[in-house]
Amino acid sequence: MIKNNFISIKRLTLLYKKDFIENWKTMLLRFVMLYAIMAIIFSFIGLSEFKSRTNYNYNPSNGDNNYLIPATFIFWGFGCLFASLMMEKMKDKTKRIAYLMTPATNFEKFFSRFLPAVVVFIIAFFVAFKLADYTRIAILSIRYPEFNITAVNITQGLCSQNPGAMTDNWMEFTALFSVYLFFQSLFILGSTLWYKNPFIKTLATGIVITLLFYAVDALLVNSLFNESQLFSVGDYCRGIIEKWTTRRNIIFLFSVLTLFNWVISYFRFKDSEIINRL
Repeated sequence: MIKNNFISIKRLTLLYKKDFIENWKTMLLRFVMLYAIMAIIFSFIGLSEFKSRTNYNYNPSNGDNNYLIPATFIFWGFGCLFASLMMEKMKDKTKRIAYLMTPATNFEKFFSRFLPAVVVFIIAFFVAFKLADYTRIAILSIRYPEFNITAVNITQGLCSQNPGAMTDNWMEFTALFSVYLFFQSLFILGSTLWYKNPFIKTLATGIVITLLFYAVDALLVNSLFNESQLFSVGDYCRGIIEKWTTRRNIIFLFSVLTLFNWVISYFRFKDSEIINRL
């Protein structure tokens, strides 16, 4: 019988242990896939760079960003993909019954799936990134032994005052990361709404809603304002957007939206558990 009806560290630990024993092969395969994709891309970029350097005396100016930019896209893509698979245990009836009958609270079940999708994924990604980078160094060192191959400096490439860095300071980096967490939270919400093909359904829903928003916005603007007024209205709206879209406001807005999606996902999971028990 569960005495603490919210969370118990001991139960949560046992739940993580159970998940790891049952799913370690799947988790390992996903990690290897993540590493392999980055290793192939990094090696291809590195070989192309050094081939151009030896044949045409080309010196790439972007440096580490040649690797960090595609890595960022992979991070966003796989972060959203793995988030959409958070509730994959509810996909079929047998797994759903076994999962719902697990002696743990609703919050513990949700949190045991939430933490790997959000936090553990970030750690796993950077481990895979470093392994892929070392693989690139090994391949390029064998192919071009006359060059000194160095590792990608993640900190300098992501957040620094150096030319070509993706962000200039930690506030800007935090704003970008908050936007990522928001998009990932949408796929976490999608995983609690659709158990089958959640990534495709969430992505399709997001695209449809975005297109509808732009269509309705365009119709309202064109119906409320004539052509001569559109320019002044556009300038006025741009002024408001520039005034309020500071880094601090972006962090606050997307943090609130992300937290809202997480909370809604949890309550949706609680409701779906009751529905599937009936």
